[in-house]
Parts: sequence; structure tokens; C-alpha cells
Amino acid sequence: MTTFSSDEEILNLKRPATALLSYAHEDAEEVKYLQLQLKVHGVQTWRDETDLPDGILFEDEIVDAIEKADAFIIYITPQSLASDFVWRVEIRAALNRRERDPIFNIVPILRGVSFAELQQQCVSYGYRSLTDFHAEQLPDAIIPETDEQFKAKLRVIAGRVLKSSLTLRFRRIKANQNYEPWIRFCTFSDKPQVPALDLDLDWWDFFQDKERLPSAEEWRDILFPALMNIKNAFIEKHVSHNLHLSLKTILPVAFVFGYTFRATTSFTLVLESKDGPWTTAGMSSASPSLRRISYNGSGDKRVAVIEITITGLTAKSVSDYLSTSHLSYGHHIRYDLVGGPDFVRGVKDADHALAIAQYIGKELRELYGQGITHFHLFAAIPVALAVLLGHQFNALCPISLYEHAHGQYEYTCVLGAAAKDR
Repeated sequence: MTTFSSDEEILNLKRPATALLSYAHEDAEEVKYLQLQLKVHGVQTWRDETDLPDGILFEDEIVDAIEKADAFIIYITPQSLASDFVWRVEIRAALNRRERDPIFNIVPILRGVSFAELQQQCVSYGYRSLTDFHAEQLPDAIIPETDEQFKAKLRVIAGRVLKSSLTLRFRRIKANQNYEPWIRFCTFSDKPQVPALDLDLDWWDFFQDKERLPSAEEWRDILFPALMNIKNAFIEKHVSHNLHLSLKTILPVAFVFGYTFRATTSFTLVLESKDGPWTTAGMSSASPSLRRISYNGSGDKRVAVIEITITGLTAKSVSDYLSTSHLSYGHHIRYDLVGGPDFVRGVKDADHALAIAQYIGKELRELYGQGITHFHLFAAIPVALAVLLGHQFNALCPISLYEHAHGQYEYTCVLGAAAKDR
């Protein structure tokens, strides 16, 4: 792994992939969706409205931020065309940096402005044309008929910015092929401290701790695609595929992350826990030390309810959900500790965690081979173990995930199929 010594290098190591958003204040509401997309992709964003005191434009601070950013995004509308500050200060600084650093990515986004108008504006300031930088054109009017097209385009742009900013992030910290990237992933407002940070996945807006759960459309259109973009971005980079992960998320999100980087991919996940790192690498020599209790259901024999009880009791809440949801299932299997739930030492160490994940993964694949076509998964386990389990969920049928929120289990999302198939 790359080593760092100076204070500047250490600060650089802790600053994740970063993009600066340039826009006219009249367009502040429109760029919020793009900023949300970048947060979901793990790219830290810089906006004068949120990163300068009272939104006051200080030229030196903005130029310095552009010099430190890994990408520059300019949201070009008739309002920003009329902003002398945007053109005289921000775009000039970005073009100057690009002149010195051809890898620095400038992303022009046009709404209500033609390529010809943009070209003419650049000529009037004596600048290189921004049309040279793969400018993106949005619908001129944001109305219900074009809103989804508008959002879809911004999602594509976020994926593009992710790749380019991650490239500069790795160059900035002098990462080589042995460098092991770090990801912080949170659905809660409190974030754990990390020694390094390449991507900072901030999904709080969709979960607000546990006050809400994302809709099926948000999972389909935003959250699942973001994780796929992240996986593909790391596949393309010339760094180690050992990914360090610091988590503070609800369990279904941890399952989803592990499933995205599952065992059939080339990634090894290294999870930070209170007792040291847990990893998906290798085969465990430990016993899972789990008791398997199987109940026969009277419903669909192709459907199985899976209950994993390690850190807390689940039986009553699961029973309540099954009773009120009228879920039809033919199998109900509970995995628990012989001595009952243990929040502190239910999972003894990294080897025990891997043993549990590999054992349950093997069990589910065997059930799938016996004709199960859908699993419904309820769990009370450490969040790091959920990632290890998700990593094992390859070569399986769809798996519906549930979160204990507001005093009961609630459906969250489904792995491996559209939410309508749950």
C-alpha cells in the first residue's frame, strides 16, 4: 500500500474525490439534484451556496477550490451566461488549470443555451470553447413531460464525473497498483472517522437515519445504478481490488453493497469492525456455531423466509410481518446462536464472521438448487456481517430485504429482480 509522510499528503489522503459546481444563483434549485447524484456516487461536492460563509463570493477561495478539485462542472443557463463572475473568475480558473493539466475534467452542462451561444460567449471572453469538453445538453424546459429525461441525463453525468474525479484523486495521492482504496458509506448523519477516503457515499437524503426508506423507483433509478457505476469505475482503475469499507448504514444497504461486489467479481472487501478488519477473502476454518431451525409453511413452496438472529430477537417482529402481509411461503428457516442473541460477542472474530457468511450462502444456494425461486430475508446481525453475507449472494434467485423501522419490519428492496417481483 502507498505510504504517506507529510501533513499535506495526509490531508490529501483524507480528501475524497471532489467536484466543484459552478452555476448562477438563480439555478441553485436545479443543481441540487445533480449534487444529490454526486453524493450518492461518493463524490464530495463544493458549491458556493453551501461552502462559503453566507454564500458570499470570495474570488481567492473559489480559485483555490478549483485548484484543489478533481473535476469542474459548469451549469450553463441564460442566467449563468449573464454572470460576469462565473465567466471572469470561475471558468477562467478552470480553463487555466486545464491548460496546465490536460487530465483535469471540465463538464459543461447546457440548459436553455445552444452550442452556438456557448461558442460565442467563449469567443467574447477570449477563451477556448467549452464545447471541446463533451458538453451535455439538457431539455430547455423542466416540466413534468421532460423531468425524467432531465434527471436521467444528470445521473449519466454523475457517473461520468465519478470516473474522472476518481482518476485525479488517485493521481493526487500518488496511488499505484498496490494502493488499496477506502470507501465510507453512510445512511446516518453521524460518520465514522477513517484514515483515508477515496469515495464518501452519503445516502442520508434517502434514509434520513431511519425516518424513511427509499421508494422502489429510487432504488431502481438512483441507488442500484450508483453502486454499479462505482464498481465499474474501480474495475477500470489501476489500483488494488482490495476495497476497505467503513460503514454506518441500515442492514439492507449493507447487503446491497456486498451483493454489488459479490464473490463472482474480482474484489475483496475489507470491513472495519470494533475488533479489527473482517474480510471476504479465503475460506474460514471456524465453525459458524449456528443452530438451524426449519418450519414448514402452508403457502408457495417456491418461496422461503430466512431469519438470521445473532444480535437481537426477531421472532415476534417477523411473525407479525408475515401475519399482516399475508406473504405466501412454503419454508421458514431461522439461523440463531445456541445460547440466544448476543449483541456484544455474537460474532466472535473475523474468522467466525466469514464462517457464518459462507455457511448461510451455501445453504441458500442449496435451497435455490432445490427449487426455491424467491427468498425473504430478515436479520438482526452486525452491519459488517451483512456485507459479508451479501458478498455470498451470487448464483441465487431474487432476495427481498427488510428493515426493522418504526417498531416493525418494513420491506426495503429486492436483490436480483425488479421490486414489482417481490
